[in-house]
Amino acid sequence: MSTTGAVEGAADPAPRSRSEQARRALAGRIMDGTLRPGTPLRIAALSGELGMSATPVREALHLLTGERLVEYLPMRGFVVTQPPDDEQVRAMGEARLLLEPETAALAAERATAAEHQSLATVLARTAEAGVGARFREYEGYLQHSHAFHAEIATASRNPYLAAAVEAIPVHTLRFRRFGEAGVDDAEVSVAEHRRVLEALVAGDADGARAAMREHVRAVTQRALGG
Repeated sequence: MSTTGAVEGAADPAPRSRSEQARRALAGRIMDGTLRPGTPLRIAALSGELGMSATPVREALHLLTGERLVEYLPMRGFVVTQPPDDEQVRAMGEARLLLEPETAALAAERATAAEHQSLATVLARTAEAGVGARFREYEGYLQHSHAFHAEIATASRNPYLAAAVEAIPVHTLRFRRFGEAGVDDAEVSVAEHRRVLEALVAGDADGARAAMREHVRAVTQRALGG
């Protein structure tokens, strides 16, 4: 989900544009299972349902394509994707293990005091956010959790690593696997984030690398049901 910097502090953050309103509405339907995998997404029909013109709906579908919630198929148009299977989850975990421990280590060496404070604020908002079973109930938590990782990547001062981290839509896809039970690992995930932040603020590159590696491995295993 494209949520970098979206840390307004509310569990129900206000959309910033018509396309974002459409993206958020459709993401909620997909994440909650109202729009099932394989469902065709017709722009004209969605425009009528959402009460807006075709342009923001089309833009929203392209955004959702980047988040791997929607795909464009020749001769069929936009359709809802299948939830990630175990192989995809493992692949995302492998990619994150190559990238995120290093961005955390670099951030420990390069982050400013202002960035330390921003990360602490994001972490606090993550801990305070709701984690119910419906998308609207855990959307704030998802956004803040994503923002924590994105801000660390930015603080690494390596735009190529940051872009690679952003290209993996792990938070949206991982949350899609929770199903009707809703988010069930919020407290442990926040504790793992806190250990990363403590090492980062201390300027401990090795500690930040190890804490992030532990977090990525653990969250991947939890997504696999282990």
